[in-house]
Amino acid sequence: MNSHGAQLNSPPLVGADYVFIALLIINLITVCYLGRDIFIQGDKLEQARKNGEVVMVWANQIDEKIESGESIDPKACTPASEADLKKPNFIANTWGDCLSALFGPTGKFSDFRNHFMKDGLIWTKKCDREHVQSKGALVFLHLTSGPTGAPVLSEIKESDALVSGTEFRVNVCDRGFRLIKFGDAKL
Repeated sequence: MNSHGAQLNSPPLVGADYVFIALLIINLITVCYLGRDIFIQGDKLEQARKNGEVVMVWANQIDEKIESGESIDPKACTPASEADLKKPNFIANTWGDCLSALFGPTGKFSDFRNHFMKDGLIWTKKCDREHVQSKGALVFLHLTSGPTGAPVLSEIKESDALVSGTEFRVNVCDRGFRLIKFGDAKL
């Protein structure tokens, strides 16, 4: 018998072969589903990062406008100078006023939304697992120098007055409730 005329006969599929094929198909479907989910979550994070970048650009413009003596938009974000604070009956703008003016219905960033959660927060005081709505939100932290000169971060309260020279950090809370830093800015 020559090698050209020989036919190869494969054994018939048995139950174990069908189980293997079924497991292979299930694994492929799972990998596709997880890949799609990771892509969607990555896209949401990228949209949240863009929000942070836009706010950081605005914060840097504030610093430039203060140095050049230009007026700040919105007015509720104008910091008080040391001379203003010494005036009687002077009422300084607060951080809460500024955030309301920025993210309110007529604010500069009124079109911002939380990309991770439909009814999530746009900005929050801190990134917290206990408050799921903070995922994807902007987080602003007060930046001061510690006793060793290293930066110390603390929560900015809505009642804190905006004072010229105040430094703050712009962050975004990611899906794992970790802060993504965008940069530091100064009023």
